[in-house]
Amino acid sequence: MRVLSVVLSSIFFVLSGGCATILHGSNQELSVTSVPPGARFTVDGAGSHTTPATIVLQRKRDHSLVFELEGYQTEQVSVTHVISGAVAGNILAGGLIGWGVDAMTGAQYRLVPELVNVTLRPLASGEVVQGVLAKPFTTEDRLNNLKDLLDKDLITEDEYQAMRKEILAKISD
Repeated sequence: MRVLSVVLSSIFFVLSGGCATILHGSNQELSVTSVPPGARFTVDGAGSHTTPATIVLQRKRDHSLVFELEGYQTEQVSVTHVISGAVAGNILAGGLIGWGVDAMTGAQYRLVPELVNVTLRPLASGEVVQGVLAKPFTTEDRLNNLKDLLDKDLITEDEYQAMRKEILAKISD
C-alpha cells in the first residue's frame, strides 16, 4: 500500500508541474567570450561583466548584450528565446497543466545562441567609438534574428515557424 501511495504521489507531482520547469527551470546559463578577452559587457543595459563569463538569463524573453573594450568598436549581440522541442513532449506527458506552468515560468523556451562569442573590431587610426545603445527589439528585429538562427541551423524549421507565428500574433494584439 505504501509503494502505491509513493507511485501515485510521484505521478501527481509530475503531472501537476511543468516538465521543463522541473528539468531545467526558468533561467539558462550562457557562456560569454570575446576576442580579445577582457571586454566589458552589459545585459539589457544593466550590470557589468567581463569576458570570459558565465551569466544566467531568463528564458522567457530576448536579451541584448553590449560589449566594449578600449581601442575597439562597441558591439551588440542579440540572444533570442525560442520554443524548446520539449514543449510537445510536455503536452503529451504532462497535459495542459504542465504546459501552462512551463509557459508561465518561461521554461518552455531556450535561449540561442547558448554560447556567445564576439570578435571585437579594432578602431582605425583616428576613428571614434560608435556607441551602441541597447534598445527594445522591434518586430522586424525579432523576425530577422529568428531567420538568422534558422540559417545558422541553431533552430529547426518547426521552431522557426512556431516562433514566427508567435511574433506575428503579437502585432495583431
